[in-house]
Amino acid sequence: MRSYELMLAINPQLEEEELDSLINKFKKLIKHEKGKVTKVDKWGKRKLAYEIKDFQEAYYVVLNFNVDEKNISELERVIKLEEKIIRYLLILLQKTISSSQEV
Repeated sequence: MRSYELMLAINPQLEEEELDSLINKFKKLIKHEKGKVTKVDKWGKRKLAYEIKDFQEAYYVVLNFNVDEKNISELERVIKLEEKIIRYLLILLQKTISSSQEV
């Protein structure tokens, strides 16, 4: 498994319940792909450096999780289809050693 960090810039016009629902959607997707969410950090509403899709601010949420590399493409596909996501950044943090590998 590998460790990833996903930063989401989300439509600032969403209500708190909609925002939580969207975050839970991605947490469930990661769990469905046999991954584990290690941290969820809501940064709140922040001003964007430049206008994106007619928005000047966005909700920022950072998810840290572990998942197999082969399951990342499905996660990115779902993110790209979600209209509430203005922008995203997915970063590989480190490679973790599974229990079946020897050092």
